[in-house]
Amino acid sequence: MTSRAKPFVLLALLASLSASAQAPSSPLAPISPTTGLVLRDDVVRALIQESSGDRIHDGVQRLSLLARDSLDGYSEAAAWMKSAAEAAGLQDVRLEAMKDGPQWRATRGELWVAGPHRYQVTSYADLPMSLAAGSGSFEGTDLDLVDVGMGTQDSDYAGKDVKGKVVLTQGPFSATLRNAVVKYGAVGLVSSYSTPPWDAPHRMDGDFPEQVGWAGVPRSLFPQGMRMPFLFMVSDRRGRELRTQLREGPVKVDVSVATQAPTGHLSIVSGVIPGTHAGEEVVLTAHLDHYKPGANDNASGSATLLELVRTYTALIRRGVLPPPVRTLRVLWLPEFEGTREWFAHHGAEPVRRVAQFNFDMLGASLTRSHSRFLVSYTPDWNGSFVNAVSESTVDFMNRFNSVAYPPRKDFRIGSVTGSRDPLDAHMDRYSRGSDHQIFNDYGIPGVAYSTWPDDGYHTSGDRPENVDPTQLHRTVFAGLAGVTVAAWAEGPGALELSRLVAVHGAKRVAEDEFRARRDLAAKPDAEVPGFARLARAAVRAGYQRERDALRSCLPLGAPAEPVKGLVRALENAEEQALARLEADGKARKVSLKEPAPSEAERRARAFTPRRVKGQELASFDDVERGAAPESKARVDTVKSAMNTAATALRERGESELRFYQLADALASYADGKRSVADIRDAAYAEYGYVFPVEALLELFGLLEQGGIMTRGR
Repeated sequence: MTSRAKPFVLLALLASLSASAQAPSSPLAPISPTTGLVLRDDVVRALIQESSGDRIHDGVQRLSLLARDSLDGYSEAAAWMKSAAEAAGLQDVRLEAMKDGPQWRATRGELWVAGPHRYQVTSYADLPMSLAAGSGSFEGTDLDLVDVGMGTQDSDYAGKDVKGKVVLTQGPFSATLRNAVVKYGAVGLVSSYSTPPWDAPHRMDGDFPEQVGWAGVPRSLFPQGMRMPFLFMVSDRRGRELRTQLREGPVKVDVSVATQAPTGHLSIVSGVIPGTHAGEEVVLTAHLDHYKPGANDNASGSATLLELVRTYTALIRRGVLPPPVRTLRVLWLPEFEGTREWFAHHGAEPVRRVAQFNFDMLGASLTRSHSRFLVSYTPDWNGSFVNAVSESTVDFMNRFNSVAYPPRKDFRIGSVTGSRDPLDAHMDRYSRGSDHQIFNDYGIPGVAYSTWPDDGYHTSGDRPENVDPTQLHRTVFAGLAGVTVAAWAEGPGALELSRLVAVHGAKRVAEDEFRARRDLAAKPDAEVPGFARLARAAVRAGYQRERDALRSCLPLGAPAEPVKGLVRALENAEEQALARLEADGKARKVSLKEPAPSEAERRARAFTPRRVKGQELASFDDVERGAAPESKARVDTVKSAMNTAATALRERGESELRFYQLADALASYADGKRSVADIRDAAYAEYGYVFPVEALLELFGLLEQGGIMTRGR
């Protein structure tokens, strides 16, 4: 090499070293003494400062203009989201067509009070949700309006002829449709019902008299070939006004409804931020469907997910973050239905999906909507590192955002146009009710972010002005903090994550032990021996959950030996916790020896259910619909046990969504290793309720009979 060439070689070497030095390093780090997170403090600041609740609110306003519970409105929203996602930097964005089927569409829907002072009560053009989806076409004038009160019982119709007439009701629409239309011959309904049963603890019909409720007309309620009725939804105030008119004399109404059910399909909007490790993904979801306006539910989640994408692509482009280790798979889809179909197409792909993050109802003003910001744990049987990450994020956010003017301005998560509400974020025991439940049922640890309750939930009151840009910013940061750990963890970062999991796991198992010992202490002496098994099971389930969480760090690249050491420490702690439980019994001079098992208990210990491959998302409702007449008594036994459990949990103050689709939640414990008795014990640890083993045997027996479960280890 000539001496003249050497300077050029030196320059090239220096340039290479400079580029290497400037390459962004992993965002993960040892637990920060300032934030308590396993993210570098400068990365935390970058995630806060780059993301924007104001931008999210702009998206909320845009989506709220569309009736996304109809084919046309949803299709327009999906096309807009695809374009916006591409502009935000998402790659390989596509519309994945779902299966074809009848798609309801309304072209006209008007309800008038007839007579010399004729006036319009409501119209689809003014408020699309005032005509319930699924309503059939109808033209009629001078139709009698008949008030049937709740309309759910035969006694509501006593002495009233509703055949060929329009019924005014305030009861749950499914029961009223079944009675008024199918049984008594009404042509349609006008309803002021607005509060679904799972929201009943938070508001009553009439609390917000101008709100119009969201409803549907299910085809399954009506005999084959029967004309579909119409259902108009009105506010409580308008309903009371109509009842006042009826007390003064007969009321006639004119109805004009034009609907279609063309064959078509909805679409899933899918895209990626590519990772460096092939075959590994973190999945992010938000449901794009819902009524107009549907601002919090779920324009907020859809727009938040878009801003999360924009934030990541901006930080990667600027070199603040390296590309993720795992691909971020981003999905906007119809709630439940779209997620199930996505799994039907992609569930068998050779991809390891380490976690899922679900964004649904995120921006309710905590003060105006009387809400709280909630982040859910995964179910105990699906222990994962994501729980510790979520806990540490909630702790950090509350610590630095609990007052209107926090001293650490760099960690304040607010917005230009939003509130200065103090943050009140909580970790919530696993509950169902959104798409994260499907991922958990499939075995993928799923976390849900939400603001709940919400005074405008499933009503016309769910408007953009009740969505707070500051709360939106806080939610997108919570998502960014969790997703960053899940998608970027590897090697040393994964080891630091396992240490975070161990620390937070120690706190959770202490809470599990506290509940077990408290419940044991509350039992009279005669009940202690029979309850001791459940108390031990609660402690063991907590420790198993945290061992699973630690082991979930191994596929991320955490070194095996340190993780094994943390697992051994948990096992030692478990022995000590169980010893303390035994000591409690001895202090009361009560034996903790279990009584002899009953016949049902022996059968439950011998029955080890396992989900049949390909049936991961099949439900108890599927079994009930297909059950033979001779199985009706068994189905009724299961339903009665679930209703009794729901009543007990409700009276104990549990959220309604904690026991939503409870039979399916219990079925998700079946892994081919737990017996039915083990599932009973594990469910007690999760819910604090003892499910009767006889009903569980019927549940899993019916699932086996329906081809959803089999037996074996």
